Parts: sequence; structure tokens; C-alpha cells
Amino acid sequence: MARPQKPRIVSDELPASYFKPQGIPLVSLSEIVLTLDGYEALRLVDVEGLDQQEAARRMNVSRSTLSRILAEARRTAATALTRGLALRIEGGAVTRPRDGGCGHRPKDSFEDGDMPNNSFEGPDRS
Repeated sequence: MARPQKPRIVSDELPASYFKPQGIPLVSLSEIVLTLDGYEALRLVDVEGLDQQEAARRMNVSRSTLSRILAEARRTAATALTRGLALRIEGGAVTRPRDGGCGHRPKDSFEDGDMPNNSFEGPDRS
């Protein structure tokens, strides 16, 4: 039996929970899921330009775990782009900083079980 995942700190709010190719109705598309921790890893490393050690520290994971999360997130995003799939962002073992900040606070400043509100509005499939 695998051990439970340690919650990863995700500090950025999503601008959208779905991305899709333009001009194709969502109901006609297959979708692929990018986890919230994958989204955060992409944001920290590829958008913010942090090195993996600093990104791992902000997410409260080891550098090797960050590397695995990042590789999977990149594979998921590339698959969505190259195959014309809808990309849905949700799920994963994540928590948010208690103050809603950027994850710079020490580990003991987060409440146990502090989980994000994963109730994203679903796509309009009409």
C-alpha cells in the first residue's frame, strides 16, 4: 500500500479551470486533467523562473518530488496542446497558506487539514 501524499502548498488562484481549443465546442472535445500541484509547479518554475529547489521549498516538497510533479504537468500540458484536448485543472493533494500568501511561511504556520476550495465552476456545456 502506498503511503498518503503530503499536501503540497498551492498559493496562486486559478484564472480559469478550463482551457480548450478555440472554435470547438467543449462537448465535442476529450479532456485531460492537470492537477493543482502540477499547475503550481509550472507556474513557479516556468512562469516565475524559480529554480527547482526554491519552487520545491515554496510547495513544501522535496526537490525530487517537485521534479516528478513538474515532468507530469509538462507532459499533460503538451498532450493537451498537441492533441487538441480540453485541459481541466483540478484536484491533487494540496493545501493553501493560511494567510493566502505565496508560501513563504514556515511549515508550522499552516493549519492541519487546511484544504483549498476545489469547487470550481464546471464548463458551460450548452
